[in-house]
Amino acid sequence: MVAYGVPVTMPAILLEPTDHGTTLRRGQVPRPGPVGPGEVRIAVRAVSVNRADVLARTGSYVTNVVRTGPAVAGMDAAGEVLEVGDAVRTVAVGDRVMALAAGSLAAEVVCPAATTLPIPSGWSYVEGAAAVVGLVTEHDALVRAGRLARGEVVLVHAAASGVGTQAVQLARHLGARLVLGTSRSDRHAGVLEGIGLDALVVPGEGGFVEQVVALAGEEGVDVVVDHVGGPYLPDNVRVAALGGRLVDVGRLGGATGTLDLEEFARKRLELLGCTFRTRTPEQRAAAVAAVRDGADLEAAADVLRPVVHATYVWDDALAAQEALLRNEHVGKLVLETR
Repeated sequence: MVAYGVPVTMPAILLEPTDHGTTLRRGQVPRPGPVGPGEVRIAVRAVSVNRADVLARTGSYVTNVVRTGPAVAGMDAAGEVLEVGDAVRTVAVGDRVMALAAGSLAAEVVCPAATTLPIPSGWSYVEGAAAVVGLVTEHDALVRAGRLARGEVVLVHAAASGVGTQAVQLARHLGARLVLGTSRSDRHAGVLEGIGLDALVVPGEGGFVEQVVALAGEEGVDVVVDHVGGPYLPDNVRVAALGGRLVDVGRLGGATGTLDLEEFARKRLELLGCTFRTRTPEQRAAAVAAVRDGADLEAAADVLRPVVHATYVWDDALAAQEALLRNEHVGKLVLETR
């Protein structure tokens, strides 16, 4: 069906409720209407696979998205700008951009121009899609929440994950003296060391404290970027430096942990939450602007180039999510049109 030469529907991957939960399927949805002031229309070329995408499908993240019927999946996109709305000055038609954009697994998506970033000239659309969520999330964790200063020590938990790899890259780019990471296995140590990790720690039965202290010294870790959550909280306190910042980004291992308040107070620590679910559109835009203004993506393109583990075609979106859950990858999984 076409109106004045423009299709009124477009292909998309849909989150669809079933009698046994929610699945993903290919379908047709209305093409987004005219862009509003401050918005852009993007022809989507690639979309990354995020744990939040899996949680949306399984019903434990933004569950209202799929309660009233099928909804377009996806939370980010990379592609070419087709149209810009009034008052948009930072983006032009034809630009290659990566964006935080809900409902992105479709031929086109409309989103605020303020949530887009230019794709560095040497990056592909796949790399743009792989990078955008991690860049914004980890820059926010390290800079806004963690207040990382040059010469400090950073510890990244789940360093082999998509966001973990970008935390490693950003910490190095922002001037950390020592960047340490943890992972359940050392099989990706070579890749992680190639993007700036100084040492990979594989926690044993006794945790990771002794190994981290041996590497960081008795002074401890200045900024902990934690994607594991509750189980690591006691040891995070033990390895933290005086005045250290513990930044909670993810809770892959659980949402609750034991906090030694005496040690927490003695070290004058800060425990900071980092999520975008409760942020206003203006706050999301500010986090994107902080990357645009502070990370110098074009000049640092090689340093910040995301690690892409594998790409899938859109029809294999469900298989890509299942691969993510197996935790066998390093870096990002990406869906691309081809």
